[in-house]
Amino acid sequence: MKKILTLALFCLLALNGCTPKTVISKTYNFDQMNRIGVMGFSNTWPAMQGVENLFAKYLIDAGFKVVERAQLESVLKEHNISVSGYLSPETTREIGKILGVDVLLIGEVSSYTPARTELTMTATRRTEARPVYTQDVMQLPDGTYVGYTRNVGTQYTHSTDVRPTEYTINARVGIIAKLVDVETAEIIWIGSDEASSSSALDAADYIARGLVKSFTKELTKLQEQK
Repeated sequence: MKKILTLALFCLLALNGCTPKTVISKTYNFDQMNRIGVMGFSNTWPAMQGVENLFAKYLIDAGFKVVERAQLESVLKEHNISVSGYLSPETTREIGKILGVDVLLIGEVSSYTPARTELTMTATRRTEARPVYTQDVMQLPDGTYVGYTRNVGTQYTHSTDVRPTEYTINARVGIIAKLVDVETAEIIWIGSDEASSSSALDAADYIARGLVKSFTKELTKLQEQK
């Protein structure tokens, strides 16, 4: 139970992206999906360039055949095909025919907040305890007197130490990804997630891994229902 709570707390505090939202087509025949072409993701932040490569990595790891972005864009440029904005069925069919892919992975970085540091003043309250002694005189059995020191209590001193403290606010990333059939331009799967981490690319990697894992689970479930 302790391990489960620790894992849940890690997801909430470190990456905060444990439940990706995904939807898969219940009617599409995924048996015809042999090769996936990974398109460059729509993205306006230079720091997030190349996030589509993270999806390619996890798709390959999951056993899919992938045509990666650089190769795909090179072929499209050679054939003077523009893929910016809306992809019509005609465009997707042409891409599929040229590259021999059945499905395109298209996505966008929907949100991005870079990591930053902030300075705040932190007050620390200190309490110091000191024993209090007094001098006294005691008479010995032989009638002589001797001086001695005895403890009569404790003195407490309170103080407040105010110092500047620097802390880091993690980067936060949001990504939307979808698989599109090249013949019909039909969206056959779509997923989105947000995550935060000290590194924006680490957050993006976490999202890519989670979305691909979610897709493979949904795909396996569909195949088992046949």
